[in-house]
Amino acid sequence: MSAIILGMPTLIELPSLEANVELCQRLGLSLIELNMNLPAFRPLALPAERLRSLSEQTGVAFTLHLPEEVDLGSFHPSIREGHLHCCKDAIRWAAEFGANLVNLHLNSGVYFSLPDRRVWIYEKHCDQFVSLLVDSFCELGDLARELGITVCIENSGNFSLGFVRTALDALLSSCGGWVGLTWDIGHDAAGGFSDTPVFEEFEDRIAHVHLHDCDGELNHQVLFSGNVDVSAMLTLVRKLNVGVVIETKTTEALTESVRRLDDRGLR
Repeated sequence: MSAIILGMPTLIELPSLEANVELCQRLGLSLIELNMNLPAFRPLALPAERLRSLSEQTGVAFTLHLPEEVDLGSFHPSIREGHLHCCKDAIRWAAEFGANLVNLHLNSGVYFSLPDRRVWIYEKHCDQFVSLLVDSFCELGDLARELGITVCIENSGNFSLGFVRTALDALLSSCGGWVGLTWDIGHDAAGGFSDTPVFEEFEDRIAHVHLHDCDGELNHQVLFSGNVDVSAMLTLVRKLNVGVVIETKTTEALTESVRRLDDRGLR
């Protein structure tokens, strides 16, 4: 049985990049997802040379998670262009330190709260939203293809929104293999596995997995503590030969998750 490429997220409780790398090595993991929501993990704050050198010294690889506020379908040109600029900088940075995967969410935008329902602005103007989003991704694609970067769209609990699914279908049909999917199984579980049909339909586009357990609506729980079929997901990971980040959020939860995997002989 081939080994799984197991990784961890950057943990907010750890003081530095080196501390994250040390924990990654101690747990026998091989990958860290750098989270650009944290100010320490930005191109201006963390030279690519430092990351590349650390990776060469330790064997720990890196992927990148873009800031969650990124909105490539914004109706406002200045906002959309600013976020495009951020994404391009991140893609160039990732290529410089040897990453080959950048992860992002599709931003659902804002909604009006009516007495009986929510009305999402992007849903009300879906055609315009989808058109702008596809244009933005096409612009990113020129750079991503040149640098060999896969841009992955991660489910964040919104794939069941009709306008988000319409946008996702448009992106996957109009963009080439440089656009993939990240299946966050914990987010999926919290939503009653409503995202699963999307990933079953587009299984060939799954390029990355975020694995954490879910207890009711509580995400990022220790593996084997909730309603996620961890063993089945790892079987799929082996089949697809993609990396998986154990996306618990504390050292204690990550360490316990790895121990439970080892106890079951699952890596």
